Amino acid sequence: MTSRNHDPARKQYLNRRSFLKAGAVGAAFPLAALGEGSQQASSSPDSAGARLKQEPLPAIPGLRDLAAEPIVHRLRDQFNPPTIQNEWGYLKVTKSVTGITAISLPPYACCGVPEMTWSPGFLLTCELYLNGRVLLAYPAPGDLVSYTWYPHRVVREARVEGLRFTTQTFMPSKQRAAAISLEVKNESRARRKITLGFDLRAAVTVKRDKPWFTLSPGEADNKIIADEARGCLIFEAQHSRAVSVQGVAPGPMRVDRSRMLVRELTLGPGETQTLHYVNAIADDASAALADYDRMQAEFDRLLKENEEVFTGLIRAAFTPGNSEFSGHLPQLVTRDVALWKLYYMGFLSLLFARRVSPDSAYGPTYLTLGGRVLPTLSFIWDTMLTSLSMALLDPQVLRRMIETWFIQDMHKHLATDYVTGQGVGPWYAANDFGILRCADNYLRATGDLAWLDKNLDGKTVLERLVESALYWKRFDTHGHGLADYGTIENLLEAVSTWLHEVPALNAGNVYGMRFVAALLERRGDSTRAAQLRAEAGELAARINRLLYVPGKGWWRCGYPDGTFVEVRHCYDLICAFDAMAEDLSDAQKKEIAAFFWRELYTPLWMRALSPDDVDATWSIRPDHSWIGAYPAWPSMTAKGLYKAEASGKVAAWLKGVAKVFNQGPIGQAHFIETFFPPVHGGAAKCPEDLPYMTDWSCMSGGSYIDLIIDSIFGADFTLYDGLKVKSRLADFDPAAKLLNVNYQGKSYTITGRGGKEMS
Repeated sequence: MTSRNHDPARKQYLNRRSFLKAGAVGAAFPLAALGEGSQQASSSPDSAGARLKQEPLPAIPGLRDLAAEPIVHRLRDQFNPPTIQNEWGYLKVTKSVTGITAISLPPYACCGVPEMTWSPGFLLTCELYLNGRVLLAYPAPGDLVSYTWYPHRVVREARVEGLRFTTQTFMPSKQRAAAISLEVKNESRARRKITLGFDLRAAVTVKRDKPWFTLSPGEADNKIIADEARGCLIFEAQHSRAVSVQGVAPGPMRVDRSRMLVRELTLGPGETQTLHYVNAIADDASAALADYDRMQAEFDRLLKENEEVFTGLIRAAFTPGNSEFSGHLPQLVTRDVALWKLYYMGFLSLLFARRVSPDSAYGPTYLTLGGRVLPTLSFIWDTMLTSLSMALLDPQVLRRMIETWFIQDMHKHLATDYVTGQGVGPWYAANDFGILRCADNYLRATGDLAWLDKNLDGKTVLERLVESALYWKRFDTHGHGLADYGTIENLLEAVSTWLHEVPALNAGNVYGMRFVAALLERRGDSTRAAQLRAEAGELAARINRLLYVPGKGWWRCGYPDGTFVEVRHCYDLICAFDAMAEDLSDAQKKEIAAFFWRELYTPLWMRALSPDDVDATWSIRPDHSWIGAYPAWPSMTAKGLYKAEASGKVAAWLKGVAKVFNQGPIGQAHFIETFFPPVHGGAAKCPEDLPYMTDWSCMSGGSYIDLIIDSIFGADFTLYDGLKVKSRLADFDPAAKLLNVNYQGKSYTITGRGGKEMS
């Protein structure tokens, strides 16, 4: 039998793991190394990502390869606690070693926001008391908790009064449930007798008839029934058919103050005891109790199954012909850490967004945000930013989402809710641009041109795409030849001057007309195609003439009264390169790139808005302000810069950006490093607290997959002219390759030398 310390496979894993996490603080549980006043583990940027390993990194990663580094925080710290999910929903861990909240399994919710006067917001459950005192109230180091995120679970650890608490929090596959394994170890040399209290809450409810929109709902007056024999509490909704059964095993337990389960433990020196918490949610008490009993009896099997399910999902995502997704992503073979991180950690954004719920009105879908605030919504804007990877991984789901958006008339809404299938919220001005980009990537990747003839409520898909491409003309309400896209609620929400005739979305109209012109010409309508291309060229010239600020590199917005307001936001830069790069002069491209490096760039991240902008004081919501940026802005900006800059300069920046993934899936926004200290060498994920208000993960993190495929590998999935490649791999790993690239039904291998069809 091979000893564990000399197991070659384990040694290879440890070497690979340490290299993938280059630049991170080392120990799995770093609490002991932290002194008083230490807030969180971080490290200085290094050049490890630029080095090449002797052996390729895993082309199909495992759960440990994708894990985040441990992050240590106190309760008082501003940070974003991790979120975990199963196929049907998600929950968020609280700032503690055991607590959970926002258990969202739509249409069911537990620990959401109770509807009541002076609501406290999201309720917390399974918070731990030690000897009658809430654990977080113990003095240092008892107020420190370590959090380690894995794709299938969150591991938390804390040391209090000579005791070590370790939890594994997960959501059993395809069940309306949450589970926590709690290990308590006596690290002292004395025998200990302790009392543990588990403070349980629910506000359980079910909401089927209306879209959820923001937050998870809750009922404030659940009926609570104790079942001491089982060691559980039954929370029953009074205004809907929903029950949450929560308990801890093994018993015995007593119930204090109607909702706290109390257990006494005696631990010898070095002894460990394990307790299991289960929260089972169902329509009625008998069903919830049956689920609770089963899950407690099978707890160890559920924990193992959870790992197996996620391992299988990840493998399926990179395997042709799998049974989980309607497509697959290419496998990346590389020795370069930064390239690997950008690609595979970008995939985590899609994995976390995926929902395959029996309660979905339109089948499998991908959510925009994951954490607390939008548990049922899919936004067009965010989806378009990762639509190439979506078209490869799950093309049928992307197609169905586009069809849903057409039918729901997204000129009235910002997103769709998968519980009801309805559109929600005010209109987002980027919707037409987004639908066109999603459709374009779907068609280019799949070659499914027959879809254009599908009838959707009396109009073919092609007719609807043409309508989307020309809809901007309805907004040319001032006769300026530009679309007025309204005010702040329709646009970035956090920039008060980026209004009305915004450059970015007018540039999107240039792209849209050219895209549908290509479709029409293929159908034989060359006259109309030529007309649309001419109009696109005229619009591009008008945008350059009226909205570009010569010599500066930034743009301005046209207002209804004919005046203009300069705005130094990255989205205009992004869309100018993305939607009308061919209409920019060489001088413009240089000026735009110079503006980025001068005012938006930071070595590890970027600013969405220049600190020199006159609107910098309006909002510090970090996805669109000078203190940080939305997750897709670095990837989209890099795509644009590749059209104007030496590739080596862009690659050097991306290697710093890649370190953001040491924290797990990318968040809705990250701080620039001069505003908030880096975490494990990367730009810190922003907290959910006011005034930052950002969620823990965002689907558009998948845009880094798109960046790798279409910009760094330089793969151009043309509609009609085959697969073309213009590689920029030399700055990362010249020998890297993509395997099993599915382009219009054929499989390719892409290298720095081009694409080759696989036999």
